[in-house]
Amino acid sequence: MGRDNPATAINKTMDRADLEIPAARKIVGELNGLITDFRARGLRISSWYGALDLPDDPASSERVNRGYRYHPLDGAADDRLFPWFLYWEIVWLSLNNEFQPGQRLLDLGGCSSLFSVYMASKGLEVTAVDLSRRLVFNGKRLARATGWPLRNVRRDISKLTVREPFDHVTSICVYEHVPISGRIRLGAEVGHFLRPGGSYSITFDYLNPSRLAAIDSPNDVKQQFVQPTGLRVRGNRTFLDNGKRYLLHPAHHPLAANKNWRKHYVELGHLDQEAAETVSRSDEYTFGALFLERP
Repeated sequence: MGRDNPATAINKTMDRADLEIPAARKIVGELNGLITDFRARGLRISSWYGALDLPDDPASSERVNRGYRYHPLDGAADDRLFPWFLYWEIVWLSLNNEFQPGQRLLDLGGCSSLFSVYMASKGLEVTAVDLSRRLVFNGKRLARATGWPLRNVRRDISKLTVREPFDHVTSICVYEHVPISGRIRLGAEVGHFLRPGGSYSITFDYLNPSRLAAIDSPNDVKQQFVQPTGLRVRGNRTFLDNGKRYLLHPAHHPLAANKNWRKHYVELGHLDQEAAETVSRSDEYTFGALFLERP
């Protein structure tokens, strides 16, 4: 792996420019085609928020969460449900893994997701695990309608025990919703059932001000995701923060007080009262990606 090189870093924070890579554009086109085809067939894929639908209100907390500088990806099939952030996560994991038809992939927290469906469309044998009954049920409907190898299982991933081997384990922006103790336990579990030569690839909120997320530094990435697994970091060993910020916590938007978002997030335990009353005039957090492997 050698010395860390920012120009070739794969373990890093999100960059919209990554979607301009020719290979990335190809994947974007495939995702657009998949979304369009499913919509025509009346099949539903969960949104980037983990719901099967989202409100159209441009002043909703979900839209505000996209940040001040958000603009859709050119040609996006359904930007309302699938913003470019989600495309980046799927593209980045796809570009930096050798996913092959017939391989077994475990997707943590991904029932009905665009990623799990995309992987199944590529011929991987996907097992998606989720706590939501609705997403599991819908995921089973997608599997029946397509005939693709897409198994959907209802489980709490923070307490997951796996007794079968997988070639790849993935998770798309789920860990920030799992307590740190659960992340560590799950990472240790992955280290046991991942096949030799297998990959463990995840994305996550980075610098999200919610105290439940708590992934705020390269050291947090190392302690929460690398050390518990006993796996080897693939690519640059030190997680790279490129300094680009794309998202905004809804509680920190100027509309938050009038919309009761501050109260909502305080009651959920995401923020204390003082932190909730902060107003940010710029985007404040982003997503990150990490790639591990079993030698």
